[in-house]
Amino acid sequence: MPDNGRPTSTLAEASFHSVEDLNEFARLLGRQGEYRQLSKGGITSRWRWLQLGQFLLASHRTDKRVHAMVAPTRGSVTLAIMPPPFFMWVNGAKLGNDQVLVVDADSAADFASSGESECVTLTLPESELEASARALFPRTRTTGGPTRVLPVPSSGWSALQGEVTGQLRSGGMSPEDLSRLLCRFLELMAGETEGRLGEVCLGNRSTSRVAKLAQEYIEDHYSYTIRMEDLCLHSGVSLRTLQRSFHSYFQASPSEYIKARRFHAARQDLLTGASSRDRVTRVALNNGFTHLGRFSVQYREHFGESPHRTLART
Repeated sequence: MPDNGRPTSTLAEASFHSVEDLNEFARLLGRQGEYRQLSKGGITSRWRWLQLGQFLLASHRTDKRVHAMVAPTRGSVTLAIMPPPFFMWVNGAKLGNDQVLVVDADSAADFASSGESECVTLTLPESELEASARALFPRTRTTGGPTRVLPVPSSGWSALQGEVTGQLRSGGMSPEDLSRLLCRFLELMAGETEGRLGEVCLGNRSTSRVAKLAQEYIEDHYSYTIRMEDLCLHSGVSLRTLQRSFHSYFQASPSEYIKARRFHAARQDLLTGASSRDRVTRVALNNGFTHLGRFSVQYREHFGESPHRTLART
């Protein structure tokens, strides 16, 4: 689907001052279960969320002790982290920093906070998570089990938190942004097993062959949505093998390469096309950019001049 036909995300915020309103809102978001206030006094619950199709990225903060027995809507999975310094207990196990929570639709969990808390969640269809996991980490099982708290390396967790925070702050999320975020979660969920999978997935493919296969896909699809899953499937390797091979060959990550390819295609279109009032907007959309304001800023950083300056050269 061309870029200008892509689904777009919606950003929303809300505050609630009673547990009844909180429960009603949670049901509207598709969560099954109930929140209960444990401490005295008025409760304030603040939400900020981005929705893209059936994917929901949300940040939820409460200022009182609460207990909740909650599960995602049927057929969905929720992945969650606790930003520092917050923590809570899930089925009696402490969930804090450097951990990822996985809640399947059929395994509701007990959540309890000891005071002010914040949780960031990504809820998505179980089928989408399984498909991405098969493409990125073929030998890792991600769903079908009870609620799990997974310890993860602090460096990977910090990168995931930065990705989540950046998306919620920017107020927009494209399918490619979502793919990168899901890759972060899955990479942590795959754990140490993927370190042994890399060589097996690589087989007899050389580093250059993997990189060139990925480049081939990018060249054919740069004006469309490109997910990491697409590159892995086309290259026939796992995510880490793809990243390692691509960076070794091009000295850039796949995401950096895709962005650079799009910028250069946009520049050629600006330099060779006829000038018009909406020319910059159409060029950006036709070359895979969804955030027009971000496109102008990053274009200037990339080439040292604005898109309109380049267009004036014609």
